[in-house]
Amino acid sequence: MGAVVHDDVVYVSGQVSRVGDAIIAGPVSADTRPDVLRHAARTCVLRALSALVATLPHATAIDRILFLRGFVNAVPDFANHSQILDHASALLHDIFDESGRHARSALGVASLPENGLLEIELVVALAPRFRMGRPKRAGPRHENGR
Repeated sequence: MGAVVHDDVVYVSGQVSRVGDAIIAGPVSADTRPDVLRHAARTCVLRALSALVATLPHATAIDRILFLRGFVNAVPDFANHSQILDHASALLHDIFDESGRHARSALGVASLPENGLLEIELVVALAPRFRMGRPKRAGPRHENGR
């Protein structure tokens, strides 16, 4: 599943740095070219936004990007994980302006699916008039009315 909606928040599943069937592969090291890092980050953001759009009804409005989590497939001595996520954050800000500013975590990992260089997850708030959640209930609802 690409994303899950709960009330007014959408949780977008991890999106690996992939273009079509080709993976942008890791691990990242000090020798990895900056353009490869930028391409991987932008690709992940665009894939996450595609998953978001595919999950929501037509014309649903986004209120803001709440959180970006990035997993960087890196060699053990690599220490600049957050710099890779800077590219993803910048693209979200470019697309959503101030609503694209978000909290963020960048984590270094030993591997990712298919040896991807980067995987990101997004948490997104829907605009109030487009919220998909149902009216809140006091507690769980049971078949027998209790």
